[in-house]
This record gives sequence, C-alpha cells and structure tokens, in this order.
Amino acid sequence: MTNIPDIDQRIKTDFGNQANEAFELIKTLVAGGRHLNDPRLIRCILFLADKNFEKLKIMIDSAKTDTCDIIMWAEYIQSGPGDQTKRVRDFRNTFELSETDVRE
Repeated sequence: MTNIPDIDQRIKTDFGNQANEAFELIKTLVAGGRHLNDPRLIRCILFLADKNFEKLKIMIDSAKTDTCDIIMWAEYIQSGPGDQTKRVRDFRNTFELSETDVRE
C-alpha cells in the first residue's frame, strides 16, 4: 500500500488479481530514491500503464531513467504543429481531480 487512498484504489481497480504484484513494483520504485517517491509520478505511471501490467513494468523502468518523460507523456498532449504542447492533466491532484483546474 502507498497510503495514498486514490493511488491504492487505482492499483486495486486497474490490476485486480495482479494488484499485490503492482504494489510491490511501486514499492520497489519508490525505494529507488526520494525523487521516485512522488505521488504525482506514481499517478502518471498508473495512468500511462492503462490497466496493463506489462505497460506498468515498462513505465516504472522508464521512470527510473527520466521522470520528466513520464510526467510529460501523462499530463500533456501535442496541441499544434511542431513541439507545441498543452497540459490537459495535473497529477499533483488526485485522479478524480486531475483534469480540473489544469494550469500550465
């Protein structure tokens, strides 16, 4: 358990009978360093995993390399030509509130 209610619930809901394994993967991630023990990062990883255990492993590995990529992929979309991006989610908030009051 992460002791963050919305994250704990999302893991249980998204991964069902693999929830315990998912919790262990997250536990291993956050033990890897203070910068990885961030609810925002964990929410981004879970969002990108999209209920797929294999994707969860890939996102966790990617987070160990570059947390900024994970946040960018989860919170932003390309909104125009070139590299223009627009923030559409803010996972500093709970999953429920992540798409409301989003600011750049």
